[in-house]
Amino acid sequence: MRKGELVISTILAALVICLVLALQRNWHANGLKKVASSAEQLVLGKSTPPGGYPDIPGYQMIHTYYLDREYRAALYRSNSVTLGFAPGHLVIYNHANQPVYKVDTLEGAREAWTALYDFAGRHGLPVRGGSPRPIYTRDLTADGKQELVIGQYSGGDRCCTTVTVLEIEKTSLRTIGRIEGLGGWPFEDLEIRRIGRSPQWELVVHRPQITACGSRENAADVIAVYAYSDGKYTDQTLRFSEYLQGVLRENLAKWSREKNPPLGLLQSLAAQYGVLGQPDRAKKFFAENMARFLPQMKEQGFDPIACREDLDSLVDRLAKPQSSTNSSPAP
Repeated sequence: MRKGELVISTILAALVICLVLALQRNWHANGLKKVASSAEQLVLGKSTPPGGYPDIPGYQMIHTYYLDREYRAALYRSNSVTLGFAPGHLVIYNHANQPVYKVDTLEGAREAWTALYDFAGRHGLPVRGGSPRPIYTRDLTADGKQELVIGQYSGGDRCCTTVTVLEIEKTSLRTIGRIEGLGGWPFEDLEIRRIGRSPQWELVVHRPQITACGSRENAADVIAVYAYSDGKYTDQTLRFSEYLQGVLRENLAKWSREKNPPLGLLQSLAAQYGVLGQPDRAKKFFAENMARFLPQMKEQGFDPIACREDLDSLVDRLAKPQSSTNSSPAP
């Protein structure tokens, strides 16, 4: 190769290298700008990647729920945890990631205290080895629309849980029920079941009632039935006396079978007689069976006289709204 040709080739090679370096530098600069812009938008919650959820500044996402093609939900917990719990948010988004429902919650530092009822699970919660895909919606009201159920635990000594029922519409969600005072975690004291021949689903609520007879472990199980009518779920326990009598019969059979039945079962039976509008029978049954628990009460520091008075007062409160309208016999 001639000396002139070599010089030209060297110059051309240098130009190519410079061009490549310039292109690489420009590509990296643009790419970094895009990444930085995307990260900034995510932090601000202005946009998310395809299929992502919006971020909330100061909160971490601890659970997500796929509801249907239109809606999905995310549970957030504040990064500022105090005394083992922190504020939270449950937000339901539409397909465009626009919030259509939001509720403020309280969450544990290690586990979520808010949940959506899983109709494919057991007692509303997923179970190991169960359905691989949770189901969070169901047509509870038999009107062709899907509903979802939210449970919010308030912390404290296993008390209390609030249940909210939402009806899903095409462009919005509507609250059709709110039930407070359930004991335990979501959904420990809630049954969603069909009672009778109606295609609608009822919400059977268990509210532990602590009396002067003993601790929470021995609380009376007070049952209420919420049914759907006039566009919402309301307490309609009086309509379901046949169901309540069936529960009472089962508990009476359990009482007869067990050699040492617990005090909680005795209190629950008295409460169930009361709900059925039979306070005199409730008080008599309790008085006839109270003696076996006197040593236990004395050992734990509970006054039998105060116990009897408190239990009678509970029965009277439960029986008052039923006594004038419910005269059907109980076992």
